[in-house]
Amino acid sequence: MADARIEHLINASEETFWSVFFDPEYNRKLFMETLHFDEWKVVSQSDTPVGIDRVVEAVPKTPELPGPLKKLVEGGISYRERASFDRAKKRMTVTVETGVLPGKLSVTGVVRTEPAGDGKCKRIYDSSVVAKVFGVGGMIESRILADIKTSYDKAAEFTNQWIAEKGLK
Repeated sequence: MADARIEHLINASEETFWSVFFDPEYNRKLFMETLHFDEWKVVSQSDTPVGIDRVVEAVPKTPELPGPLKKLVEGGISYRERASFDRAKKRMTVTVETGVLPGKLSVTGVVRTEPAGDGKCKRIYDSSVVAKVFGVGGMIESRILADIKTSYDKAAEFTNQWIAEKGLK
């Protein structure tokens, strides 16, 4: 098992961040134009006064991988993300079902925000990856966490640009 905490300063309030986070146009531009996914789509989303439940299917570009990992994903990488956002706690739990290694790979996490003063917030993602694959499990876990961090770094930069361009606070 491998865990990581990824933190970024967002140049907007928590309310603005979460509003942007669920904006369809923002997501299209983030995933298709900035992160260059092959596919990203909302399968379902239910919005209630308590929160938002959303299911997303995605196919990121397959990155260059070391030989032992390349063999495992030769059919491509896809995933289904189930997320549940709690409005009161400003917290979203995430479970990822991967298209490869079913039953052997688990990716979970919690995304939350907290005030960071001066109209800003901190976005915090605590992620956990478990790969039950003999001989390469640790390599898979490390690689997935590194890819998640890279994506979150790019997403934070894009989010702050989006907020600035839209004049949001």
